[in-house]
Amino acid sequence: MSVTLVTAALLCLAAGRPAAMQSVDQIIQKNLDAKGGLTKLQAVQTIKQTAIMSMQGRDASITIYSKRPNYMRQEIHADGRLVVNGFDGFSPWILNPTIPPRAIVLTGPQAEQISAEADFDGPLVDYKAKGTKVAMNGFEMMGSRRVVHLRLTTAAGQRSDMYLDAETWLEVRISTQQNQPNQPTQLQRDQELSDYREQNGIKVPFLVRTLMNGVLQSELKVQTVEFDVKLDDALFKVPR
Repeated sequence: MSVTLVTAALLCLAAGRPAAMQSVDQIIQKNLDAKGGLTKLQAVQTIKQTAIMSMQGRDASITIYSKRPNYMRQEIHADGRLVVNGFDGFSPWILNPTIPPRAIVLTGPQAEQISAEADFDGPLVDYKAKGTKVAMNGFEMMGSRRVVHLRLTTAAGQRSDMYLDAETWLEVRISTQQNQPNQPTQLQRDQELSDYREQNGIKVPFLVRTLMNGVLQSELKVQTVEFDVKLDDALFKVPR
């Protein structure tokens, strides 16, 4: 009986070893393949998304424009006002709905967040060339779901934790620590991604929930996704 139990235990360990021994690059390859493959992803030059964002009991319509290599513009319509933020490859900015409208070049945590979101391919593609370090933190349980935990540290020292579904290999949560102006403590920002749908052979999350220190802040429901629409570079420049 004892020999049988030992043999069974060894077989279980052997069965679990291949997943545990997968390298970071193998995990990332699985993630990229699940989303459509690196070749197909990098063939996309621009993206336009429309969505409804629910925040604190209010709804806003949002349009997001993205263009290689790292241009981004978000237009948020709420309560009859328009707020625009963007990144022109160098400066993150926001256009406030004042009279007259006034553009402000951002600094600090908000600037870091917009700059990170403007990365067209996301943090995993060519991470070494970007100076990012990715560590495999093993497999964990997130509720009833088994996930792979990757820890990313950018060249600037910004740390984030990415969790991939161990069956689909798609992102289910991205957690970052954000500094607060004039505060010694940090905020934890969690983005939960779900409802993946295939658009032109590419998997896109159609639901993104954002939480701050575990409290739900907003829920983004994507309505449309268009690839390779014509977008002029001027769309992303800081408004004069």
